[in-house]
Amino acid sequence: MNRDLLPELVTHMYWERKERFLLEQDTYVTWVLFAIEQGSFAYRIRDVEDTGEVGDLIVCPPRTAFHRSIRAALSFHAITFRFPAEVEEQALQALKGITKIKLPQSRRFLENTHALRQEAALSSPSVAFDKRKQHYFLDLWLIAMSVLAQSADRPSPAVDPMMRQVSDYLSRHAQESLQIREVARAFGLTPVQLIRRFHAAYATNPLHYLTELRMKKACALLLETDWTLDVIAHQCGYENGYYLSRVFTKQLGSSPSLYRQQHRL
Repeated sequence: MNRDLLPELVTHMYWERKERFLLEQDTYVTWVLFAIEQGSFAYRIRDVEDTGEVGDLIVCPPRTAFHRSIRAALSFHAITFRFPAEVEEQALQALKGITKIKLPQSRRFLENTHALRQEAALSSPSVAFDKRKQHYFLDLWLIAMSVLAQSADRPSPAVDPMMRQVSDYLSRHAQESLQIREVARAFGLTPVQLIRRFHAAYATNPLHYLTELRMKKACALLLETDWTLDVIAHQCGYENGYYLSRVFTKQLGSSPSLYRQQHRL
């Protein structure tokens, strides 16, 4: 993926806990991107049908029907953008068939979406205001291009069907207290074999992958429920709120309570 394909932001709107789309199908003359902070929605772009949820960027090319239906109250950034005319065709080819980019729940992602939300709250936009939005949007875009580049550089998980099964297993059991040695044993592997094969397929180790799944779930529960940290911890595979707080702060650079305070709608 060419990271030099830098787009220009055209419009940005932030929607809080939207219950339904005014139009269940729309077609834009520009590119459009939805950056999801909370909730989920089903969508169809050409022949791709999927679901967008927390941490996803959903990308639709220009002059393409964008079908969408909200499943859970949706908070998201709706961004339209364009590429310079001389690279538009290159962008269309580079992003052909790509409708969803899953971004890690990192401090960088949260800082950009938080800043965009603050900018959206300003009542009188200025030139500087637009430049700041462009900066935050571009940084999100660069994160997305990095994710796509890493995906292109590593072997497809389809090459190793067992690692696809391991990935699915971790997703289904992320709320449980898993040990890597137990996962390895379930697939007839030693921990070293599991770590090596999983890293070859996903460019990360199983523990980091599991932690990412748990952080994504924790972020969603912090925003969508009033549950205590201990209750959320048990839903995310951790023994107690104290341990979850330690992991959460290390991974996202913010305590769970501060994250809830800053991002709760």
